[in-house]
Amino acid sequence: MIRHTLAAIAVLATAIAAAPVGAQTVLTYTGTIGDSTRMGTQTFTIAAGNKPDSYLVQGKVDLDFKLKVLVINYHVINKSTYSEAWEGGKLISFKGQTQDRDDNYVIEYAGGSVSATKNKDKPNVKQVPPDVAPASFWLESWFMKMPRPQYISTNSGKVKAAKAPKLEGQQQVSYKGQQVKVNYYTMDFDGDKYEFWYFADTGLLYKRAEPSEGGKVVFTLQ
Repeated sequence: MIRHTLAAIAVLATAIAAAPVGAQTVLTYTGTIGDSTRMGTQTFTIAAGNKPDSYLVQGKVDLDFKLKVLVINYHVINKSTYSEAWEGGKLISFKGQTQDRDDNYVIEYAGGSVSATKNKDKPNVKQVPPDVAPASFWLESWFMKMPRPQYISTNSGKVKAAKAPKLEGQQQVSYKGQQVKVNYYTMDFDGDKYEFWYFADTGLLYKRAEPSEGGKVVFTLQ
C-alpha cells in the first residue's frame, strides 16, 4: 500500500474549551499528490459550544484532480460538508453530505443510530454503541485516549471497526523550522494500519498517515 499523509495543526485544546460562545478557529489545508499535482483543499472550523467541554466542528472537503495509476487515468472528485457536535468527550450529532465521483451520500448520526443514504437508495440504518465517533481523529484525548470499537466514515457513513490505538512513544519532528515533540500512535482501523502524530503539549493532530492507493498525498496547513 502507498502511504496517504495528512500534515495538520490546530489551536490549543484548552483555548477551545475556554473560549466564549461563538469563538472559532478556521483551519485550511492544501493537498498535493505525487511531487506537485494540486488536489484541492480541506477546511475545518472549530468553535466552542454553549456548554462546558462542548465543541462544534464544521468540515468542508473540495478535491478535484487527475491521477494516473499504471496505464489507467482517473478523475477524482470528492466534495463534502459535515458537522460534528461534541459534549463531554461524546459525539452528540453528526450530519454530512458527500459527492464522491459519481456517487452522493447523505449521513446522519443521532440517538444511537447512523443513517447513510447512497444516491437514491433506501437509507441504511445501523445501531451503534454510545461511544461511536466520526473518523476525523482531530483531538488526541477523545480519539487515542478514549478508544472506540467503531467509527463512522465521514465520506460514506459506513461504520468501521477499529482496535485500540497503541502509543508507540514520542518523536521529534520538524515543524515550521523548529523541532517539536509529538506522540506517535498506531491503530488497526478497518483492517488497515493507521498512524497518528499529536503535539505532545496540546494533544491536537499534527500529522496523519493511512494506507491508500494512488500515490503519496500530503495536506499542509496554509
